[in-house]
Amino acid sequence: MDFSRILNIAGKEVRDHITSSRFIVLLFLMMTLCAVYMLRDTWVYFDEIRQYSIDSYYPLDYLPYSLSIFEGIRGAIGGSSIFGSIIAIALGFDLITKERESGSIKAILSVPIYRDELINGKALGGIIVLVVATTIVFVLAFGILLIYSIVPEIYELSYIFMFWFFTVLYLSGIFIMSLMLSTFAKSSGMSLIASLLALLILTSVIYTVGSSLPDFVLGPDPSEEYQSMEDYDPDAYYELSSDYSAKKDMIMDITDYFSLNTNYFMIAKVLTRPQDSREKSPDYFSTDAQEYDRTLPPVGEALSSMWGYILFLIAYPVVFFGIAYVKFMRLDLR
Repeated sequence: MDFSRILNIAGKEVRDHITSSRFIVLLFLMMTLCAVYMLRDTWVYFDEIRQYSIDSYYPLDYLPYSLSIFEGIRGAIGGSSIFGSIIAIALGFDLITKERESGSIKAILSVPIYRDELINGKALGGIIVLVVATTIVFVLAFGILLIYSIVPEIYELSYIFMFWFFTVLYLSGIFIMSLMLSTFAKSSGMSLIASLLALLILTSVIYTVGSSLPDFVLGPDPSEEYQSMEDYDPDAYYELSSDYSAKKDMIMDITDYFSLNTNYFMIAKVLTRPQDSREKSPDYFSTDAQEYDRTLPPVGEALSSMWGYILFLIAYPVVFFGIAYVKFMRLDLR
């Protein structure tokens, strides 16, 4: 395997994607939607600041950081909108099927190039395009902040960088998924349909099933029935209730890990809404709340409780690419 050939293939893929009208239109739609979401969060940010200025008892704990404005990117890419995900799918759903349908893949492989170099180059090119698209969106976000004279603190920049990184990782997982399905599908149309269905499963179906799975697996809470018994013991009731709640939370956590969208949402929430996850001051509504230290902890410390979500967010593109790699290496091109 020659890395220079991989870079040549990746460069060609980048040029083809960036100059395609499909990518330009989807990027414009995603940028527009991100701008709308961020403008909405900017108004919310100023409203919370205004509330603090007119209410002396408003806890400093509630004050937002400028990071909260970047939550609009999470909402536009991984929330109710799907334009970010659609861009990732658009980059990968026909990478292999298009070459097979046109017959060009045989011509490509007839030159001194190996299959692993081809698929590695195509995957690398798609990820580079996603890096470019995500960077453009974040530059737009900084532009909106500067228009409203909002300047992030130095310690917030590491949070913004990690949010950018996990956004790229999230979109890369969807892109590699569509690339994987492109190696299995017989046509680009089938690959697109399969990619959209897989996206629906990974972002919505797993989350919906996971919310009702604990009740199906564990049944009703036994502590409720025990509470109505004559020999009711508060200690035993508390033990039953705690045990049931612990098992229910464990099942929900496991299903959340398998939801690509939930992994991204939980990590993004810690990075864009740190005031919701950090410890509150002891004197919550006292005037001493003015002395509350708003300095954020190091980003590694803030993400220490998110290791499970991070591992699964990394695992998705790795597993998908492993499957795509094996399938493409064994693909019958006759």
